[in-house]
Amino acid sequence: MEYVIVAFRSREHTVKFYGLLSQNGIASEIVNTPKEAGVGCGLSVKTRKEHFPAVKKAVHYASLSSFAGFFLVTMVG
Repeated sequence: MEYVIVAFRSREHTVKFYGLLSQNGIASEIVNTPKEAGVGCGLSVKTRKEHFPAVKKAVHYASLSSFAGFFLVTMVG
């Protein structure tokens, strides 16, 4: 199973971005940022890998200054 994490350096921006995705019908949730990412405020937005093109556009549209990056998470074993 794979999913995308969108990390921000601001909890406020994380929540704002989650709301933007929800308003646009993109399934997502707020989760703890994986420690392996080593960035952010501790919270990130998790979404399905299939939604990445739309999520990437949303990050550009939202233009949130605390955006830290995208991470592809692969679950094994």
